[in-house]
Amino acid sequence: MKVALIKPPNAGGTLGLDMMVMVEPLGLECLAGALEPDGHDCTIIDARIDGEAQAMAKTLAFEPRMVGIQCNFTSERLQARKVALAVKKELPEALVVVGGHDASRDPIWFQEPCFDAVALGDGEDVFPVLVDAVDRGADLRKAPGLVLNTPEGQRHTGPPPDRHHLDEMPLPARHLIDHYVDHYYQQFKRPTALLETARGCPFKCNFCSVWKFHESTFRQKSADRVVQELSQIRAPNVFITDDIFWMDARRCTELGRAIEASGIRKSFWVQTRTDIVCKFPHLIEMWRDLGYLTVFLGIEKVDDAGLASVNKSNSAANNLRALEILKELGVGYNCTMIVDPDWQRQDFDRLKRWMVETATYNAGFTVLTPLPGTDLWDEVKEDVATYDWRIYDLFHTVLPTKLPLDEFYKEVAGLWGWSRQVFFDNRGKVRFYLKLAFGVLTRKISWKALRKGFDMARALSDHESFLELHRERQGAEAREEAA
Repeated sequence: MKVALIKPPNAGGTLGLDMMVMVEPLGLECLAGALEPDGHDCTIIDARIDGEAQAMAKTLAFEPRMVGIQCNFTSERLQARKVALAVKKELPEALVVVGGHDASRDPIWFQEPCFDAVALGDGEDVFPVLVDAVDRGADLRKAPGLVLNTPEGQRHTGPPPDRHHLDEMPLPARHLIDHYVDHYYQQFKRPTALLETARGCPFKCNFCSVWKFHESTFRQKSADRVVQELSQIRAPNVFITDDIFWMDARRCTELGRAIEASGIRKSFWVQTRTDIVCKFPHLIEMWRDLGYLTVFLGIEKVDDAGLASVNKSNSAANNLRALEILKELGVGYNCTMIVDPDWQRQDFDRLKRWMVETATYNAGFTVLTPLPGTDLWDEVKEDVATYDWRIYDLFHTVLPTKLPLDEFYKEVAGLWGWSRQVFFDNRGKVRFYLKLAFGVLTRKISWKALRKGFDMARALSDHESFLELHRERQGAEAREEAA
């Protein structure tokens, strides 16, 4: 059976996650990898790259009986629905299914005629049974792990099948994105590939839905399986998608040794917690020597009270010590800090002082955002100021601010400008630009990525960039009232 798997286009606007990163749709590759061994014909269409018109043309030319649409982020909802509406109009007989983290955590939002069903949980467990049922013309009510949209309302078909050991999952169908590979990047570096070595998270941060999606489980692939997947990746840059890397020191030691023995050398990005860095500095040193290592740290807050407010289960002392360890080891890092909508100017000033005092030279900032399916959403959903899902992108506030909105965004933009200055003070402006020039000359950095990076820096330092979507929304509301 023919199955088209679609990544929706970006929502547009000056700001967005795609400013910093455009990564491959690994989840769709995993779905196709689970379907192809059973003889199904799959295609992956990345509408972020193709554009809406070409993506639809590819879909129609493929003539699928089933279309799967990925919706991992709340900010993708409107685009996912737009794709579904277009597919239903042109291919009314095709079964349209939406899946991903956001769809799984809030299926009721997707109760619209353009979606025939919502897939819950891991797609590799749900889709093979579903596709087989569609292929045989069987009753979809007996296919587990679905929410079916019917004229009478939504109907649950039962919980998803039991989760498999990750080593039992087929390899991702990376061959289906060969023609897109050069478009995927992380910061200035392209091409960048994704590699998954584990799923889930045992921690329970109130702003995160990952642990709820995985029901607080944490599953890992064996070292042999990871090396097998890594050997299929041609890109020199690899972002490891695990939400918490180095959780299991024994396995990560074994994995590091296996990669070293394989002779594979890559630039790795990993995400982890500061308490893990403090506990296992020898692992950071080991992975540093496997190629080039950058660590993404969720610092989130600069004091214990702030960390407790987001249920981080960590300490400010760990944050400080982790930064010292990475600097001592010569390992690059990126820190993510959370800005609260109810901050006053003194709160922004305190974060600036902390960055200077700790010489935190590579910080980024997100606005505390209650995403559907999180504990934070349950706590404050009555207070949200908008249901324009495009704004739920972690760069904008969806909660009321204590400062006037434009003043709040002036402070947020000021943080980005401050961070850039701290970076230059600690790393050197001349050194930075020489490194970029060398990257361009050696073709490790493309001119397009470089331009996008500078455009991003300008936009993040201009509070008007943050106000753009708010003003667009207000204009649309005014037009609706006038009508």
